[in-house]
Amino acid sequence: MTVFGLFAQLISGLASPAIFVPSFVIGWLVRGWWQVLISAVLVAVVSDAEVMLIEMPDAKPDWSTEPLAFIAPLCWCAAGFAMRAWSQRERQRRSAQATRALPVVAGMILGAAVTAAAALGVGLFYLHTDQLEFHAFGLGQTTDTSAPYEAIFFQYLFPGLLLGQLAGGLIGRVIGHPRMPPAEHRSDTIALSA
Repeated sequence: MTVFGLFAQLISGLASPAIFVPSFVIGWLVRGWWQVLISAVLVAVVSDAEVMLIEMPDAKPDWSTEPLAFIAPLCWCAAGFAMRAWSQRERQRRSAQATRALPVVAGMILGAAVTAAAALGVGLFYLHTDQLEFHAFGLGQTTDTSAPYEAIFFQYLFPGLLLGQLAGGLIGRVIGHPRMPPAEHRSDTIALSA
């Protein structure tokens, strides 16, 4: 397999909702780094089994590229694990005052733009490598020449825009809470008010 083929397999794994949704959720829920590794292996095995048994029942596994199937679930499990740790740390550092709107709106705009651009890039990559028919739903039944671009818009760009807006808004919400003053400053303020 060429380097381009290996890159295509990696992008396919990173962009597959059947891999990134369960991997991110499992990564968010696990408590230790070793559970991230075990979870990534389990997601990779289930994903490969689903492809081999349901989508391509006569396919034979290519054992030389099989370790690459572990990279995408590992990345997403690690991202979920790191995001949970960051979220908990930020919640402890931020006060319970009202959230400022600017970080939320900026996060929504930035998240939507970045994720939509990445999703568009993945869709165009699939179109360029003739893999779009395999990765897009219902594309094989039509003969319309604009169908691949509609599939990229509705199945990659639009969901990427919405998911990016949601993720950016949630991150902006966490950042939008004002930081609490340092602990020694808070104790001095409490002592002075008493």
